[in-house]
Amino acid sequence: MTPTPLLLLHHSGGSAQIFHALIDALPASVTPLAWELPGRGRRWREPVVTTVEEAVNDLVCHTAEFTQDFAVLGHSLGAYLGLALAARLDEEPGGVRCTTLFASANAAPCTAVLPYPRSPLLASDDEIFEVARQAGGGIDARIREHPMLGPWTADLLRADFSLTDTFLRRHRAAVTHADLVTLCGTEDIFPPDRLTAWSSSTTGRHELLTYPGGHFYLEQQGQQLATAIAARISPVRR
Repeated sequence: MTPTPLLLLHHSGGSAQIFHALIDALPASVTPLAWELPGRGRRWREPVVTTVEEAVNDLVCHTAEFTQDFAVLGHSLGAYLGLALAARLDEEPGGVRCTTLFASANAAPCTAVLPYPRSPLLASDDEIFEVARQAGGGIDARIREHPMLGPWTADLLRADFSLTDTFLRRHRAAVTHADLVTLCGTEDIFPPDRLTAWSSSTTGRHELLTYPGGHFYLEQQGQQLATAIAARISPVRR
C-alpha cells in the first residue's frame, strides 16, 4: 500500500505553520502536503490572490503533480478553498480527485453570512481586524499597533477575506462527491446547526467531529486529530 496524500490548506492570515502539531502526529500511512497561499510562508515573495478562482487555479496546478487521489484538510478559509477545489476536480474526468474533505473551523457555506456589504478590499485596517476578532482569530495588539507589521497583516487578511467573499458570492452552492468530515473546537463560535449543514455540500457521507478548544484547537489536538484522519483515509492499494 502507498500512503494517502493529505493536502493541508491554512486559515486567513496564516500559513502552513498551523499544521505543525498535526504533521508531527500523522502515521506513515498519510503523507501531509502543506500548501500555502501566495504571499506567505515559503511563497512570501509572490503577489497575493484576491479571488477564489485564482486560489483554486493555483491549487489545481499544484495537484496536477499528484499521481493518485488524495484527501484535503482545510482550516477556516481553507475549508472553503478545499470545497471549491474538490468540486472543481469532480468536474474534470480522468484526473485525480479529492476523496475525503475535512472541513475545519468554519460554518457550512449555506449558513455563512457575508461580513461586508461591499468587497473586503475596500475595508479599513480597523474593520479588517474587527472581523478577524469576531471570527475567533483575533490579532495580537502588538502586531496590530506595529507600524510595519500592522498594515502588512491587514493587507494579508484583506486579501484572504476577499477569497471568502468571492467564494460565498459565487460558489456558496458548490457540492462535491467527496466524503465530508466537519471538524470544530467546542469553544469556537459556530453553533451545531451551522456545522451539520455541511452535509448539504456533499453527495457522499458526512460526519461531525468536535475537539476541546477554540478556533485553533488543532494546535493542541494534533494527536487526536491525526488518529481520526488516519482512520478515515484508506490507503491506495497498488
